[in-house]
Formats: sequence, C-alpha cells, structure tokens
Amino acid sequence: MHEFRITRRAALAGAATLPLAGRVARAEDEVIVETWGGDYANLLKNNIDDPILKPMGVNVVQDTDNEDPRVAKMIAQRRLPRGHDDVICLQAVRAYETRDLGLLEPIDQSKVPNLKYVKPNLRTDFYAPHIFSPQVLIYNPDKVKDVPTTFTDLLDPKWKGKVGVGDVNYFYIMMAAANAATGDPNKVDSDEAKRLVEKLNENGVRLYGSTDAIGAGMKSGEIEVGMIWLARVNMWRNAGIPIKASFQKEGCILYVSGMVVPKNAPNKAGAYKYLNAMLEPPAQEAFAEKMGYLPTVDNAPLAGKVAQELALPPDLKMIAPDYGITGKLQGQISDWWKKTMKS
Repeated sequence: MHEFRITRRAALAGAATLPLAGRVARAEDEVIVETWGGDYANLLKNNIDDPILKPMGVNVVQDTDNEDPRVAKMIAQRRLPRGHDDVICLQAVRAYETRDLGLLEPIDQSKVPNLKYVKPNLRTDFYAPHIFSPQVLIYNPDKVKDVPTTFTDLLDPKWKGKVGVGDVNYFYIMMAAANAATGDPNKVDSDEAKRLVEKLNENGVRLYGSTDAIGAGMKSGEIEVGMIWLARVNMWRNAGIPIKASFQKEGCILYVSGMVVPKNAPNKAGAYKYLNAMLEPPAQEAFAEKMGYLPTVDNAPLAGKVAQELALPPDLKMIAPDYGITGKLQGQISDWWKKTMKS
C-alpha cells in the first residue's frame, strides 16, 4: 500500500473544500485549473486561457497554490462523486504518485488530438506533459570564478551560506544528489543520497519557498551558486539578473511539468479542451520565448534568438527518472526533507 503523508494544515485546507465540492452549481463552459502562481499562472492566462479557450466560449478559473496543497485537496476529495477541479498542474513525479493513488482519469486521446504531437519519450495515458527543461547548476558570473561542475561542488566551504535551492523542488534536489552519489537518480531513499543532502544542509544551504525567489536571491547577492531548471536561467538572465548555467558532469535530471484530470472532475469535456489548447504550437512557443521551457510537442519548432538561447549542448547527458519508482517514494522523502532540512 502506497503511503502518503500530508501536513495538518494541508489536510484541513483540502477538507475545507468538501462541503462545497459537488454542491456548487457551475456553468458547463467553466474549467477550474489548479496551478502554481506567479509567472507560470500569468503565462497560462496570457497564452492559453484568454487567446485560445475564451474564443471557444470556455471560461477558465485559476486556483493557485503550491503543489503539496493541490495533491492534499485531491486526496481529501477522492470519494466525492464530483470534485472541485477539472485540470491540475503537477510535476511528473507527482503525476505518477497520484496515478498510483487511483486519483487520475485516463486521458481519452481521441478528445485531445494534439497528444499525437507529444515527443514519444514524454507520452503516457494519464499525464499531458506541458514543458520540460534540464536541471542545472547555477552561479553568479560576477562573483564565482571556479564554476561548479558537479553536485558535490556545492559542498565547498567557500560557498557556505551562499548556496540556494527551492524548498518546493526538494525531490529534484534529492534525485540530483542520488545521481551524484550512486549514479542512479531513482535511489532518493539511499543513505548515500541523504548524506550528501545533509552535507549540503551543513554548508548553510538557503531554502526558497518558490522558484521565483531563487532568482531574487541571486539578484540580491544573497546566494552565488545553486540549482534550478535551465529555463529559469534563461528567463532571469534576460531580466538582467547575473546568472549562468553549468551542466553537471554526472548528468542533468530531466524536469517535466504537465497536467492531469482528476477522476471526479466535474467538467471532463472542458478539461480535455484545456489540455489540447495547452499543446497548441503558439502556446508552446510562448512558454519557450517568455519562460525558457522547451516544447513537449514536435510541431512547435523554435527559431531565431529563442532557438539559440535554448539550444542544449550536443553532448548533454539528460537523465529521465523512472517515475514508477520515484512516485512511490514521494511521501517518505517529503517527510525526511522536512525533518532534516527545515530543522
């Protein structure tokens, strides 16, 4: 039996929706999308919700929060005949986790025709991949002369208190540590991976509550090195933040963000329209141009400056985790991270 633990606050937040979910009357053409806030939510609105769905008569309502509360809400509402949300944005690791919990609707590919353009290595029958990017080391080129090239370089005492990572991205940090320590990113529960992250903690790592906050930390000089997706490096550099990427020698973990449909989604027809719109070439190209993420479809070729900026090194070793393994480890690693790092 897969075990999933959530905080009391997250559980109460999910339970608080129970009296309303399933009772509230909704317009047939309304789609509720659970997503991250900030830049991601704004780009969804400006490139999918308004230009594609609105002309179709579909009203999109965004419900923004971090990923843990979104998953907690799905679990709290799992026995309701009608839940609250139609589309939920999740990282690939969480999508597999919620699939294993029996929370997801298999995607009817005949109703999402753009799925046929998704790159073969990203396809599943329950998850629509939206964007992807390799996880890389980051550094301030104005202050860092010895560029980090491996995860273990972040343990150097010269960067004590100057290393920054996203608290919300903890599982990807664990996969990078596992890959560096054992050569296998799936061994996030190994003693070797945990010890490496403990050493990172001992080196005064700064944990940021959002991905956007890492860029702010780099801009202010609070941190000088760290780890995040290559997409964010390009986005922040274009915004004037002093930042560059370094591809770690042991390989870069593949980051994939996408969308799922809960089994008890009230408007599955609308959800399918949303997934299909998300995969439209103009929407995919906009995320590449504005946020630096690579398209998951093969009919949205990039050109010009965007193509040059997002070109990956020909010898890049990009590692895709076995989500069937890592999804089952999410709960216990979340507990370990909170007890170890946040203390």
